[in-house]
Amino acid sequence: LFVLAGSIFACTKKEDRAAASTGANGQNGITIDSSANTDLVRKMIAAYESGDSAAYRSTYSADVVFHDNLDSMGIDGNMSMFKVSADKGIKIKVIVGPVWENQFDKPNAKGYTNFVMGYTTFTYTKVDKSAKTVIFAVDAIKDGKQVEEWLVYDRTAFAELVK
Repeated sequence: LFVLAGSIFACTKKEDRAAASTGANGQNGITIDSSANTDLVRKMIAAYESGDSAAYRSTYSADVVFHDNLDSMGIDGNMSMFKVSADKGIKIKVIVGPVWENQFDKPNAKGYTNFVMGYTTFTYTKVDKSAKTVIFAVDAIKDGKQVEEWLVYDRTAFAELVK
């Protein structure tokens, strides 16, 4: 059965295979696990973990838009977390899970063709209390910078330690 399916696929015209894999918006793309863009996101995560706000900021465009759950903000609003963590004595440890990039052949409506996705586990520690949360992030990358970021996570862990 597998041999039959493989030979049918192999005999199918390239155009028919491409049409079958085309997304709803007419884009074709590939997924990769290592690239300059995945390295950029890993650099951002390491900077966040170490509290290096300059390195963190350097990975983003000046006009980046963050969609932090349902809140949207610019880079300065997002950077406020560095001050909150420092003022409250919160240490951050990050375990990076899967990180991958989707590269599309046609840009979306905003001109993006590259998106890096990743799962990370954040452990926040304040004196003898700690809390964990998993964050799923999608970063649109353009010209070597993160230009838009979508984050989905439960804010409860961090909010409890900030009190």
